[in-house]
Amino acid sequence: MPGNSSSTNYGFGEVSRKRGEWKKYAACVFVGLFVGLLGWMAPVVPLQRIKQISVNGTKLDQPDLYFLNIYHLVFFLPIVFYSAIIVKWLQCFFVMVEELKHIKTRHKNSFRTLVENCYQVFWTLKSWVGLGISLLIVHWMRSMDKELFDNHFVMYWPIVVTSVGINLITNYILGFETLSVVELSEIHESSNVYVAQGLAWSYFTGYLKIILKDLQGTIKKDEKKWKKEYEDGNLQSKFYAIIPLNCKIPSKLGESEKHRGITFEGKLPTLFVDRAGVKDRPYVNSVYKIDNEKGEYHYAICEYVTIIDTLFQMPSCTDFDPQNREEQCRLLVRKLRELIESDDECREKCVIVMFSGEDEGPLLRDVLLDRIKENRLQING
Repeated sequence: MPGNSSSTNYGFGEVSRKRGEWKKYAACVFVGLFVGLLGWMAPVVPLQRIKQISVNGTKLDQPDLYFLNIYHLVFFLPIVFYSAIIVKWLQCFFVMVEELKHIKTRHKNSFRTLVENCYQVFWTLKSWVGLGISLLIVHWMRSMDKELFDNHFVMYWPIVVTSVGINLITNYILGFETLSVVELSEIHESSNVYVAQGLAWSYFTGYLKIILKDLQGTIKKDEKKWKKEYEDGNLQSKFYAIIPLNCKIPSKLGESEKHRGITFEGKLPTLFVDRAGVKDRPYVNSVYKIDNEKGEYHYAICEYVTIIDTLFQMPSCTDFDPQNREEQCRLLVRKLRELIESDDECREKCVIVMFSGEDEGPLLRDVLLDRIKENRLQING
């Protein structure tokens, strides 16, 4: 059977997982290497390259050289740290200059809110802890040797200015402040601002939660046919939500070559719900017979996920990039899964059926039969 591999989801491909903490682990490795390099440089550099040095006319022996080099390297750390802080502060200031024009519409006409929004990164616990530690280091170094501290300060303050200037040049002239595609994707996913996530929330709260709440009860209301088919095991109390990767949604199911082997058999009893000011809003689900050439068949409550059509229509009328459609579709699947699994009334009542949707891909009936069999095995197991 073509496309029967669960790893490829019948041409749909793998659904991405949430990004983890590996970038932080990689950063920790480099921090460890940096600390190790710093520890190695402290004793090696002066002993290999400097035999004797004079400070204020005083000859220094090897222990004094070692102390001076340690002091020199440690003093440089706050210099770099404060340079980074100044650069970030200036970046926030540049943003605030632009936002001043939007203070009424975006910041409630409050200058305090504007400053808090632009300098939000400085109001975190991590920022204050880092700043406090650096101030303690500076205080400790000054208390050890005030004259040496003052000499180093005079010597290093031009480096702070130079470092800030170089950072501004690389960020704003060379464009290094631009986020990569991966970073933007991570921000969007973590803050739930992707189009797909909004669509998933809308479909889940506005439809799935309503029809799945008592799907079994809805089936049993039809005592003439569907209750019996359910009790005989020919109809599962599960809703099969069909999502094609190409996002093409047909108006009817079972009337094309792509839908060969899928036949409309009837409807479940109408579910009436008072919603959004509409009295007895109707919700109707269709039941289809899924069969193949081998004589195997099952009944299934299934339909295409209608919101997928939004992803298909958007590129033609907005700046939505058609190349992002597949990514959005997979993200929508992931979000729907999360929402369904997190809700006690919906968990294990909905099966998301993924496939490519292309003509050269597997027939939808084969995909549905495979998913029905998988769920039957899980129930029996």
